Parts: sequence; C-alpha cells; structure tokens
Amino acid sequence: MGGCESGYIAPHPKDTNIVYAGCYGGSITRWDYRTRDEQEVTAWPYAPLGAGASDLKYRWQWTAPIIISLHDPEVLYHGANHLLKSTDRGMSWTEISPDLTRNDKAKQQASGGPITKDNTSAEYYDTIFTVAESPRQKDLIWVGTDDGLVHITKNGGKDWENITPKGMAEWSRISLIEASTNDSATAYMAVDRHELDDFTAYIYKTSDYGKSWTRVDNGLPQGSFVRAVREDPKRKGLLFAGTEQGVYFSLDDGAHWTSLQRNLPVSSTRDLVVHENDLIAATHGRSFWVLDDISPLREWSEEVAKEDVHLFKPGSAYRFFGGPGGRGASGQNPPNGAIIYYGLKAALKKDDKAKEEKPSTDDTKAK
Repeated sequence: MGGCESGYIAPHPKDTNIVYAGCYGGSITRWDYRTRDEQEVTAWPYAPLGAGASDLKYRWQWTAPIIISLHDPEVLYHGANHLLKSTDRGMSWTEISPDLTRNDKAKQQASGGPITKDNTSAEYYDTIFTVAESPRQKDLIWVGTDDGLVHITKNGGKDWENITPKGMAEWSRISLIEASTNDSATAYMAVDRHELDDFTAYIYKTSDYGKSWTRVDNGLPQGSFVRAVREDPKRKGLLFAGTEQGVYFSLDDGAHWTSLQRNLPVSSTRDLVVHENDLIAATHGRSFWVLDDISPLREWSEEVAKEDVHLFKPGSAYRFFGGPGGRGASGQNPPNGAIIYYGLKAALKKDDKAKEEKPSTDDTKAK
C-alpha cells in the first residue's frame, strides 16, 4: 500500500501470515507474509479521488472499519455507507444493508474551488464509522455512523433497525461501539461532538439491544471528549475509556469514573484493547502504551479498600534463566519471576520504611 497515509488494519486471528489493511477511498489490500504477495481486494474498483461524494455508489471515510468475524475468521465486514461482507478473503463483496447514513447530499459536494478542488476522499461524510459484532451471538452486528445514526441487525443483515438514542443530539459522530462479552443485549458507545464545538464526554449504554440508552459518563472531565470505550472481558462492570486527554476506568459499569493516567503522557487516546491481563492504549502522536497487569483492578472492591493490608492474588509465574528482555524501541518487559501486588490502607511512615529497608543482623553477617 505504497503512498497510503494510515487506515484500518485487521490481522487474521487464525492465520498469522494474513493481514488486511485499508486506505482512504475504500482501498483494501491483503498481505500474505509467506509469499510476500500484496493483493488488492477493494470492494468497489473505483478511485473516487478528485470528486465529491454525492454521486458515488459507496462512500468510505478515511479509516473505514474492516472487521473480521469473531465467529468465522473467513468472514470480513467493511463499512462504507452500506455494510459490505466477504466470505472469500475479499475476492468478492456483497451488500448486507441499505444505506445506514443520513445520506445528506448537501454534505457530499466537492470541497475547495472554485478552480482547484480539494477532494482526496479522506474528507467524505455520511459514512459508517464503527462496526461491532457481538462476541456472544452470531449475526448480531451494531453499526454507528459519522453523521449520528446507530443501527442493529440480529440476523446477519437481513433486517436492520434504527436504534439511535432519542436524546442524543443530531450529527454526532459514533466514534466506537463496544459489544458486550457478558450479555448479547448490552453495548457501550463513545460519541464525539468536538467538531461541533461540543467537548462534552459522552458514553451511552444499552441493555436491551438499543431500545433504550443511558448515559454512563459521570466523573469524566466534561472538557475532554471520548474516543473509545472498552469492556473488560473478565470482570463484569469494569470499563475503560480513552479520552482526548487520557485514560479512565470504571468499576461500576460507568456510574463513576477514575483516572488511570499514571505515567501515560497527556494525549489523545484513540483506542483501547484489553488483551488477556494487559490494557493497551493507542495514542495520537505519543505511541502505543501497555499497562502490563490489570488484575488488581479486577479484584478491587469496597471490602478490599477497607482492609488495612490486602494481598492480591498473584498471576502465574515461570522460572527460567535469562534477563527480562526488551531493548531499544521495543519497550521494557516486566521483571522475571512472580510479581506480587499488595494494598495498604495507610501509607508507611518514614520509620517503618527504614525498618523495612534495613537488612537484618543475619543478612549483615552474611555479607
């Protein structure tokens, strides 16, 4: 994909040699590491650069979502103004939805001018911005657009229902939908309105397939809009939010939020992923960051907070020779051996710290 400036990347979950990569204009390539073969598998073979979007068959935004099915890794979904599906690794595509956007022609005209136009296709509007497939229920798909609509299908695209929250302001960007791993009827939604001069943090939740929605963003700084919301697959009610100024977490399903910034640079967090026991954050301009172990958050509770001392359950540890590894730009791995987390209700006093650090008589003699 020489010359493309970023896009959606989707690695095959079963075949690690296969990666799909998107570019603006709806372009998709499939890369095979074994053969070093890069094949164009774009859904519609037409380069839209140079023209407005009003007369196009398909409209894609810059990072048009490319989703590999959680239930069948040979199934691909690609979001344009319609949702497209492939069952043969992108060699052919089928529409499985009507136009799910507002399709406002006034917002699809050529930009720039009057002599020199400015149409790279990266600025196209009325497009699908996020697609989420339920990890629990096959053929249940949630779709959100950049012009403020939300739709759902429970039968793989045969029937669609508009489930846009009634109280949500029009023209909001549905930045990300997170389909719950705990309940098929539950989903979370990050909504972004900063380009309309509204920097409020918006997160919505539904527990009835979108029939009703509730805002669950209490405690987030209202001047820092939300880019992403993710659910922990192991502890129900543990959520993470990526905002324009950092990362937050909630232990009560979004009722309250607390900063998880620690040493993370204050930067726009565009996406989050929970991978096993780690939380991975993708920032805009400040690289990828990993919080190595979120198991204490999974164990935390009001009862734990009341204890004078609490020992968190350690994770599995492996004994082997060699250092922890990691060098250069690859980051630093955790230290070898068992990592023990504990909590103290009150901070240690200086005298206590000194006693803790001072070696015993036997240790001194041994040295």
